[in-house]
Amino acid sequence: MKLQGSRVTIRPMKRADLDAMLQWRPFADPLYQAFDFPRHSRSEQIRWFDWRTKDSSRRLYAIENEEQRVIGSLTLRDIDGRHSARLGITIGADFVSQGYGTEALRLFLDYFFGTMGFAQMILDVAATNLRAVRAYRAVGFREVGRHYRPASHSTFQTLRREPRYRHLRRFFKRQGALYQVLFYDMALTREEWWSLSQDRTGS
Repeated sequence: MKLQGSRVTIRPMKRADLDAMLQWRPFADPLYQAFDFPRHSRSEQIRWFDWRTKDSSRRLYAIENEEQRVIGSLTLRDIDGRHSARLGITIGADFVSQGYGTEALRLFLDYFFGTMGFAQMILDVAATNLRAVRAYRAVGFREVGRHYRPASHSTFQTLRREPRYRHLRRFFKRQGALYQVLFYDMALTREEWWSLSQDRTGS
């Protein structure tokens, strides 16, 4: 399997891709530091990769740009037959806000609903990640539910405390002595995707 778009290529992830992903620069903005590629040792990354690739409920893919650099990863997990799977997508800090993520999503959704034959793609995203929420909505995902998770990552503590992030405080609630952060549950069905695709092409 190899999906070729105008600027991105999506293919199954290889163990060698971990080296490129370990070279990704961390996000400077605390808003996105929770999504940095984990800074584990190479041996730990290899164990993680081997474990994930043996899990039949998961699929791992690499995203390359025009220069054949690995700029992101795309994962499916919680695979339920051909009914649904849960999406995860990460773009390295040096490659965000350039349209790569949106192109990769659209390219993969055609494959997911067409060749793979799934009926629905689902995902969850932190409400504080405004950029990701906009991107998911732009390709057609709709909100189907909400839930809260412990705001334990240091990033969320920064978002609650720093004045420049005051517009995000509405996404937090206090539960006893701890804070929780809001997540959106989002979904896109095959029928919705084909309808949106026809609207884009005018056919």
